[in-house]
Amino acid sequence: MVNDSDVTALIHKYLRAGVLVNGEFEETTIGTPQGGNLSPLLSNIYLNELDKELERRGLHFARYADDCVIFVKT
Repeated sequence: MVNDSDVTALIHKYLRAGVLVNGEFEETTIGTPQGGNLSPLLSNIYLNELDKELERRGLHFARYADDCVIFVKT
């Protein structure tokens, strides 16, 4: 969770900035485009809680942005 109002305001601006599709501007109302420059940052923020839970359970894992591999015995 991000508790910094400046960071959350910046993320909000990015999400509402719109995109160019075939040279035409389109508004963005939800989400972020796949492969966009904000996508890895948002993934890391969101999945931070998953990381904490996996660590709490003593599980071994590797994650880069939204790619994750978790190794368990059962």
